[in-house]
Amino acid sequence: MNNTCEKAVLYAAGELTADEKAAFETHLKTCASCRAEVALLNKTQEALIPPAAPGVVVEELFAKTTRKKISFLAVWKTALAGTAVLGVGIFFLLATLHPDRAAFDTTEIVAYMSEHLDEDYQNFSSDLELFEEDF
Repeated sequence: MNNTCEKAVLYAAGELTADEKAAFETHLKTCASCRAEVALLNKTQEALIPPAAPGVVVEELFAKTTRKKISFLAVWKTALAGTAVLGVGIFFLLATLHPDRAAFDTTEIVAYMSEHLDEDYQNFSSDLELFEEDF
């Protein structure tokens, strides 16, 4: 075994320079021992590559592990409505605790809250869409 034979592992791993590779390939034509070693190294490398999973298994696994996109309205509509109802409830509770203050017209209050709730909802919705675009 000479110095060239010691490069069989580097050749099989693809780590030789272009000149070294050309010289080793010339050597392979005359050295049966190196040809056998390179063949064994290539078979070993191929054996270490795991087989691909069947497509059906991959699809089922992907379906189970991916998050399904939930509609913004489905998630936040109830929360926003609950917040509005809670705000109105707190307002009326505070209004009853201070009877000396002038009473407010409920239609004005509901209209004001509806206006601002829609505006806040639109701002939040656009912010969320921008956030989701980043992902």
